[in-house]
Amino acid sequence: MRKIYFIRHSIRDIRFKHDVSAPLTEEGILLANGLVEVFKDKEIMRIFSSPFKRAIDTVQLIADDKSIEVEIVHDLYERTVGDWIDNFSAFAEQQWSDFDHKLKNGESLNEVKSRIVPAFEILVEMSEGDIIICGHGTSFSVLFNHLTDGVFGYDEFLEMKMPDVFEYEIGSNNIVKYL
Repeated sequence: MRKIYFIRHSIRDIRFKHDVSAPLTEEGILLANGLVEVFKDKEIMRIFSSPFKRAIDTVQLIADDKSIEVEIVHDLYERTVGDWIDNFSAFAEQQWSDFDHKLKNGESLNEVKSRIVPAFEILVEMSEGDIIICGHGTSFSVLFNHLTDGVFGYDEFLEMKMPDVFEYEIGSNNIVKYL
């Protein structure tokens, strides 16, 4: 059975807020480096990443170790919040209770779903063997919610770490936390 390994990016430098070029912190770099060992014995055929620097940097050493390129997929980007908000927890909870809720210049979770589900389906269709997809907590959570028929929800979203690894077998409806 083919496996997809989803990696939520490592710890980003929050001084950059939601900036595409936000780097990993020093601790984030160390944690990302530790992922090389996690995937050392896995036969990974391809590695896909969000265009955000923190996601690319999280999987670059795995790609280097396996002598494969990180392939950038635009539609794997994180949910666009819109204006910066101070109480992210309240905002996230409101979005999870109403998948159409969004701020000005932001995306609703339904809009995220309409982008990330087809992107995922294309990646699965165009690749063979086991793959890694690196991205972001909210966008992955929306995809996981879809793949598990709603079992993965807000509470599971809150439990996600940076970095975090999840395993999904194609054709199942189960996302397993790998680490």
